[in-house]
Amino acid sequence: MASNFLLTSCTTISSSQSNFSQPPSKIFVRTKQIDNFKVNCKIKNGNTINDDDNEGKSFPGKLDRRNVLLCLGGLYGASNLIGVSNEPFALGAPVPPPDFSTCSTASLPDGSQVPFSCCPPLPKDLTNIPTYKLPNVSKVKIRPAAHNVTQEYITKYNTAIQKMKSLDKDDPLSFIQQANIHCAYCNSGYKELGWYLYFFERILGSLIGDDTFALPFWNYDSQVGMQFPSLYNDVNSSLYDPNRNQNHFTPNVIDLGFTTIDLDASDQQKINNNLTMMYRQMLTNAPCPQLFFGNPIRGRRNVPHNSVHRWVGNPNNKFRENMGTFYSAARDPIFYAHHANVDRMWTIWKTLGGKRRDFNDKDWLDSAFLFYDENRTLVKVTVQDCINNEKLGYKYENVPIPWKNYKPVPRKQKVKKNPKNVKPSTEIFPSTLKRTLSFSIKRPNISRTQQEKDIEEELLVFNNMTFDETEYIRFDVFINEDEGVKAKVLDRTEYVGSFANLPHVHAAGNNTGSIT
Repeated sequence: MASNFLLTSCTTISSSQSNFSQPPSKIFVRTKQIDNFKVNCKIKNGNTINDDDNEGKSFPGKLDRRNVLLCLGGLYGASNLIGVSNEPFALGAPVPPPDFSTCSTASLPDGSQVPFSCCPPLPKDLTNIPTYKLPNVSKVKIRPAAHNVTQEYITKYNTAIQKMKSLDKDDPLSFIQQANIHCAYCNSGYKELGWYLYFFERILGSLIGDDTFALPFWNYDSQVGMQFPSLYNDVNSSLYDPNRNQNHFTPNVIDLGFTTIDLDASDQQKINNNLTMMYRQMLTNAPCPQLFFGNPIRGRRNVPHNSVHRWVGNPNNKFRENMGTFYSAARDPIFYAHHANVDRMWTIWKTLGGKRRDFNDKDWLDSAFLFYDENRTLVKVTVQDCINNEKLGYKYENVPIPWKNYKPVPRKQKVKKNPKNVKPSTEIFPSTLKRTLSFSIKRPNISRTQQEKDIEEELLVFNNMTFDETEYIRFDVFINEDEGVKAKVLDRTEYVGSFANLPHVHAAGNNTGSIT
């Protein structure tokens, strides 16, 4: 792995060559007055482009289109990747819908096969799949915060899930088949998520005859929602799943940076850490689409998405099933509340100003997925039809967002370490991260005008990092720190972000992750 600071455009990241693999916990990065590496949110196929030439368009470059599709196998196995560019950062053509007839067996993180099929039921005619038409919205539904729901709502939701679980397992509307969608699509990205929840919600509403029904979201990004939502705790409810970490039920505070070991910290410190991580992931580290796409939402390697999965999953199961691994995560009803909040994060992010907006590249907007609607009809949907939540007929309950103003402060240090006494990164890497690594990096420009800052973002980048994708991995990065760093205290400016990997297997058999 190499690390550097560069003046460049968003997602066009150059690098020096170096590697490290299988990171176990933390990296501590030290250097003088480091902010970040400069990023301009203007790219095309990995190259800087001019706004003047492209009318301000932003493109989802440096997103491997295969990573939007490929994970456990299922709908996007190797046989379905014909025609998908092998160039790691190419945009290519729109991602086509999957071929259900070639759906393959999904795999467990250890490489063995899942003991059941994740493949959806086949329709009678695969050659004539209709394009879904959004129904007219007469009244926008409000998805409520899980901690605010009424008993009447809980009863209604419990009934809907129970009816879904009572359907024949081969029924495309059954709970098992709906859960298998996540197993099959796996890491399909931002707007598969939106469509997935959309149809799941409509199916539940149809089962109870209530087209106003809306899914709840787990509001763990606010201190009032940082405990396990009580509506999922009743062992006699269809919303309950025994395959959870029993030690994490209320009143325990969730750790949005959870790996596999509970943090030895006070509840208040966990809350502070959580708010800091949300601020970092949503604001500091995501000023434009190229940086946001892959952080709070899609990132199977990111905090808090993966951490919530691990925190809920049962540690007594080999792969922390259900929530703790991809193939089984959606078998726990709380999965949908978690992902509803992930979807909500995207909605909020677009309101935070600056360059925070959706991609408008036609290839991306035309990328398609297949789902069964509430009438058991297999339909084709595209990204462009679900950019606007209200056109889909829902929005989220307006609740406080404390992390928006939770800007961390510097840690008080008795003596600051002289960066001249810290080895440069060129002497540290390549390296295997089996211990804390400290190194210094020279910034390309420590004095910039406000105009330059408005155009370019500055980021610290780690290049060519390889790791075992079948393992739980998490490490944190600190800047301007000394030996007195407290790894469990993240509400300081020195903490800049985290990397997390949720175990999964690629159908193609290559389970070595390599990312920037």
